Amino acid sequence: MNKRHEEPEEKEGKWLTTFNDMLTLLLTFMVLVLSLSTLDTAKVKEASHSFSSARSFLWGGDLFDISVFIPFVKPLKGVTLTDKRQKGELYDYINDIEGIHAVMVEEGISAILKDTLLFETGSAEIKAEKRPVIEALSSVLKETDCRIRVEGHTDDVPINSTLFPSNWELSMARAVNVTEYLISEGDISPERLSVASYADSKPLFPNVSDHNRERNRRVEVLLILHGNGGGSNNG
Repeated sequence: MNKRHEEPEEKEGKWLTTFNDMLTLLLTFMVLVLSLSTLDTAKVKEASHSFSSARSFLWGGDLFDISVFIPFVKPLKGVTLTDKRQKGELYDYINDIEGIHAVMVEEGISAILKDTLLFETGSAEIKAEKRPVIEALSSVLKETDCRIRVEGHTDDVPINSTLFPSNWELSMARAVNVTEYLISEGDISPERLSVASYADSKPLFPNVSDHNRERNRRVEVLLILHGNGGGSNNG
């Protein structure tokens, strides 16, 4: 009699086990999905409490909590320069930054910073009062997932100092300092960055006047289209 009395109760409880397994699997799936995106801690905790409340209702157990974790790979916010519309919008954002001139080039978009804006004559140290210009550019770069090449350019007037035996060393030092600033202060991933030194080999304008030479002395931050990786389109 006891055996026959317990059988219906056991059968009634079997679906609870299956339902509990389903909830556990669903919760695991949700956590995995959330871990690959930007997390909203409050929402994750709210979801976990909803599941634990259901489990507590079914089994009479205590509520449990879940630890919200940060994804191993930080997701990029993702403007890919393969999209012409997004490329145009990005061009406008960069061009709106005071002190920066954006140019559409074959590889992507070049953000041109005059050397007189960032550096003293013959120096590679970024002027403290001009660092906000690079910070503003960094805020735009962080919204993309493209590769970035920082290029140093000079005019054709030779330099020969203790620090910089030629324009090659000067243009390299300036490009490196801008790159390091993008990493340290702009929070740009080093894996996205590369540096190039061109000295006076890629002028924007013929070095026939002081005005043209001033325009040729510059640092260019090139946002490279996916699938491209060639040299600068200048010259």
